Amino acid sequence: MRIAIDARMMGAGNTRGIGRYIYETVEALKALGSDHEFVLLQPPIRWYTLAEQIKMPSVFREAKADLVWIPHWNVPLLYRGPYVITIHDLLLIHQPASAKASTRGPIIAWLKRVGHRVVLWNALRHAKAIFVPAQEVARDVAEHYPFAKEKIVVTGEGIAALPEPAANSGLLPTPYLLYFGSAYPHKRLDLLLKMWKTFSFAHPEYSLVIGGEQDVFMRRWMEEAKRQHLPRVHFPGRLSDEELSTFLAHAAVHIHPSSFEGFALPSLEALSLGCPTVAADIPILRELLPEQGVFFFKNGDADDMIRAIETVLVDRDEAAVAARLGGEGARARHNWNLVARKTLDAMMYASRRV
Repeated sequence: MRIAIDARMMGAGNTRGIGRYIYETVEALKALGSDHEFVLLQPPIRWYTLAEQIKMPSVFREAKADLVWIPHWNVPLLYRGPYVITIHDLLLIHQPASAKASTRGPIIAWLKRVGHRVVLWNALRHAKAIFVPAQEVARDVAEHYPFAKEKIVVTGEGIAALPEPAANSGLLPTPYLLYFGSAYPHKRLDLLLKMWKTFSFAHPEYSLVIGGEQDVFMRRWMEEAKRQHLPRVHFPGRLSDEELSTFLAHAAVHIHPSSFEGFALPSLEALSLGCPTVAADIPILRELLPEQGVFFFKNGDADDMIRAIETVLVDRDEAAVAARLGGEGARARHNWNLVARKTLDAMMYASRRV
């Protein structure tokens, strides 16, 4: 079977979460050694644009594939060939402000939200199969779009092997707490800084490192940290895999304060390097994270976040051992080879429904 893949987002340098998901799944699909032919489509057409809607249908048709895999919700409205999709989460249904479109004028933002809902509904309605990363996402999609329930397949995601961490050359502000990721509203950096305002005075030996792309959302929190005169807060910007590995290896604790997720990649990557994780107690993180090495706090509660962090710091060595054990279990459970096998099996089933 000839399978075409919309690979425009592929690679962590494009969109870290989705880009890594596409890259790792494609590599694992190739490693399966099947007789199927995979064609990567990477035309210079930007996603979420009118050009995408107009030009991508012909790109898909010209691929002459038996099936197209579009690893996101952005399926062109005019394309009616057989395809499968991946829905990573329904964030923009629950929290539409968690997108760069929300920073534009109200009319443009409204049009973007309406467009997203129309395109998403169309994608779900006509997809032959819908891949999701977790049971919680499957439940959410089925609840909002009951007609899609029978097409949902939980394929999961994996944990990529990060590079070997470098030694701390003195550039890292040891000891430190670490957050890395985007600064969208649902990531709750407001809660993180609220926690730090109290924690930093009780623990003057610690610093806070907030890594991530310095876009309009991150710059807001950089300015807010300055406005509040919060001490010892560092914003190193977007972290490469090499930098991330080193930051995680030397952090006292990784903090995951998000109120909404589709997967738990930051915490799983932290655990894979033996870094204890303090995470918000939300269903998706409870589902995906191991019991060992993870310390939950009440979602939205800065004081309880401090309690969880201090629980780790009471015995950092013991917490690190637990994190390493949790990381080993997580790597076995969240494996890209397993993701590829489930994805290919679902594609085969979908092709029989064409």
